[in-house]
Amino acid sequence: MSIKFVVFTTCTLALFSGAEAFAAGSTANAIFNGQVADTCILAAGNAGTLASSADFTKLASTNAGGSQSTVNATATSNAYSIKTVAPSNFTTGDSSNVAFSTSYSLTGTTSAYQVPGTQGTKLNPGNSVVAVDLNAAKSSGTFPAGAYAAAVTVRCE
Repeated sequence: MSIKFVVFTTCTLALFSGAEAFAAGSTANAIFNGQVADTCILAAGNAGTLASSADFTKLASTNAGGSQSTVNATATSNAYSIKTVAPSNFTTGDSSNVAFSTSYSLTGTTSAYQVPGTQGTKLNPGNSVVAVDLNAAKSSGTFPAGAYAAAVTVRCE
């Protein structure tokens, strides 16, 4: 004698309040939301080089052999301006009787050429490169031999 068992399975589909039922082959949208902050981000680019003038009274990125330093600026609105702040002394080297000044140029979504550092330039939304020049001039005497370094502050405000 053999015994056979037959098992029946029942499945019930329940829809809860707010759920949607779709027939086979239908589609639904997957929704995404997001927000971009109103901000300005600065990132250091390339270091610049100071070169001396022929009479050794000026160290500048604009002298022959010098080069600009770069900073990358990304703005998400037109609410920001770029400007630079000249150092008050060298971080390395003799700062006596030295006056510092800066200027900058912008390329990218914002364009400007040789703007005095203390003057702000409104940024357009997007990416711009800030090319910074530094000028250090001796009011008397010459720069003595040695290494010199300085940091210009770039502000996005």
